[in-house]
Amino acid sequence: MDIQERARRQHREMCDARARGKSAYKRGDNAAERTHKQEAIAHKSTMDQLNMRAAEMIFKQKNKGLKEGMVDFHGLHVREAVRYAKQELESASRRDDEVVRFIVGKGLHAEDGQAKIRPALEELCNERGLTYSLDPRNAGVLIVQVG
Repeated sequence: MDIQERARRQHREMCDARARGKSAYKRGDNAAERTHKQEAIAHKSTMDQLNMRAAEMIFKQKNKGLKEGMVDFHGLHVREAVRYAKQELESASRRDDEVVRFIVGKGLHAEDGQAKIRPALEELCNERGLTYSLDPRNAGVLIVQVG
């Protein structure tokens, strides 16, 4: 079983523990509610650790061999992509880069077909007052002006 599948299993177990906790609360069984709540917290912690390890592996694999100033976010969750984007923006600033290119994809692999990472990175750029545009040759690449 791969890391992402293990994380999904922890998510299911966390949800199940929360449901058992709610059921115990409704029955007035406070001790069982606390126990299930602690189980859910433990599953969430494990899930978060697994997701972080998976993100690191995916990020390294996708970005191996890419030029500085270009980052591929395929395969990452939005929160993970934003974390890596922040790191790259800081690195690009230290390198005095003019632009960074974020490969965000077009959302074609998203469950609903809607891009998730690009809007999150656009919001990040807006928060930081950075100018950005889509690459006219590839709508799956966000070009961010950093210098």
